Amino acid sequence: MPPKVTDTRTAQNEALHKVEEKTAAGARRIVATLSEDFYDAVTLMCMLGVEPEGLSFKKVHEEYEKENAPKTAKRTRKSTKKTAKKATKKSTKKAAKKTAKKATKKAAKKTTKKAAKKA
Repeated sequence: MPPKVTDTRTAQNEALHKVEEKTAAGARRIVATLSEDFYDAVTLMCMLGVEPEGLSFKKVHEEYEKENAPKTAKRTRKSTKKTAKKATKKSTKKAAKKTAKKATKKAAKKTTKKAAKKA
């Protein structure tokens, strides 16, 4: 049986080769000119593997997310008071309708009972 592919490889062959410094510098320069902003440039450099030493995409991404996080709108007192008033009005209207319906149902039952007794 032939040896497995992993058995024939050595650790040195598996190590990723570094792009030469001149080529990496040229690639960085091109990426910098074509990118729209710093975040875009860092993303492209890290994808191509030509980022300078010490540059961490993870850190840059976290900072970018903090800066561009959606801001929550603060409520003013007026808006909360208005919504509270609307809610109480709606609940009182619903309660009034329910009590009115119950009262009419009771009155209808009484009249039908009275009519049934008379007959």
